[in-house]
Amino acid sequence: MRSLRRPLAVLLLGAALALPRLAAAGPVETRLGEELLASLGPAVPADAQVAVTLGRPFDGPVDAVRDVGLDPRTGTFQARILSDGRIVELTGRAEVEVAMPVPVRRIRPGEIIEAADLTTVRLSLDRAGSGFISSPEALIGLSPRRQMPAGRLIQVGSVGAPIVVQRNRPVTLVYEDGALVLAARGRALQEGGVGDVVRVMNIASSTIVTGTVTGAETVSVNGPRIPQRP
Repeated sequence: MRSLRRPLAVLLLGAALALPRLAAAGPVETRLGEELLASLGPAVPADAQVAVTLGRPFDGPVDAVRDVGLDPRTGTFQARILSDGRIVELTGRAEVEVAMPVPVRRIRPGEIIEAADLTTVRLSLDRAGSGFISSPEALIGLSPRRQMPAGRLIQVGSVGAPIVVQRNRPVTLVYEDGALVLAARGRALQEGGVGDVVRVMNIASSTIVTGTVTGAETVSVNGPRIPQRP
């Protein structure tokens, strides 16, 4: 069993990939791994690795890989290779692994995620799934929306910009229209980070408006002006 790392190409899962161009001979697992990774496409991270296990031993030279097909549901593959002028059919299993970020400690809502808070674990592609964040860089500087246990995969949507507007806390409502800028006191009815849309009660008029968090305790209101008490 050998682990490989190669850039990924076009998604061709479950179909044979014709490769008529001859290439330098090399270990069969290495060559098969290269072609299998090339069939996975951009949906798989570029640092993915594949471990190839042949169904039966083969120690001959590999002059070319003619066809290779992978069944992503079972992890089984079939391939035809050219070896010393003869075609050899090979089968086996291929397990694709990707590196996934996980916390090294429990991270609570409101904390800012730093690089030191994360490590990576290698998991098979089917265990990683598309519902989890696959890049540590996508997490740094964000804040959990709920508690994140150590060692667990991080779900998409479970982190966001740091909370700068607290529920039931005072905020400044801002309405801008060209040179016109209006401000009013409000009370946040939801918490949110920069870019989140939250509901706020205008204290002067008791009217509930919706706006976008633009900074610490600041919500920008688009559309109609902030309702004011006559």
